[in-house]
Amino acid sequence: MGFFKCYDKKIIEEFAIRTISKSFDSKFSLYDSPEDTNNFDFISPNKKEAIEITTVIPENEMQAYIYEKELYCGKNNLNPNKISNVKLREDGTLYSYNGGSMYEIGQKILEIIKKKHEIAIKRKENTCIDIVDLCICMVDGSLYDINSFEIQFSDLLEESIFRNIFFITPSSFIKYNKQCGFEEYDRKI
Repeated sequence: MGFFKCYDKKIIEEFAIRTISKSFDSKFSLYDSPEDTNNFDFISPNKKEAIEITTVIPENEMQAYIYEKELYCGKNNLNPNKISNVKLREDGTLYSYNGGSMYEIGQKILEIIKKKHEIAIKRKENTCIDIVDLCICMVDGSLYDINSFEIQFSDLLEESIFRNIFFITPSSFIKYNKQCGFEEYDRKI
């Protein structure tokens, strides 16, 4: 897989469902992706449970991705100044740059949960789905640990429609649900 495909919806969804099934519960490996793209991302064999998968990508990370993709595709006269604290190699490839702040990532998580909550309510009305889970893949989320999630999100997740909210970061796998709160599992990919 080329780096320019790393944010492809299909690749992220397959990565997420595989990680959830290996790290949390193997039943997720039986979920199927429906052909209807206006549906949940994966649905259980009994058609009663579903999961929605999404990503959180900080703005600077997205700018770096765009720069690398355009460079790879041969575009000339690229402007690396859109990338905060960028350092380039002699050939123009990225050497280093700033990631997103915890505040920015936290705000994006809250926006996504709210948006996916509304979408899940509408989708549930038109299906036989009883239970919905959400998975958030965090590209630049290694600064978050279970304590960070508890401090920032505990009170805010109580009202969501989701049974479980899974957070997959580059270094951890954390699950939230209303009964147990936040729990960390070994991240297996």
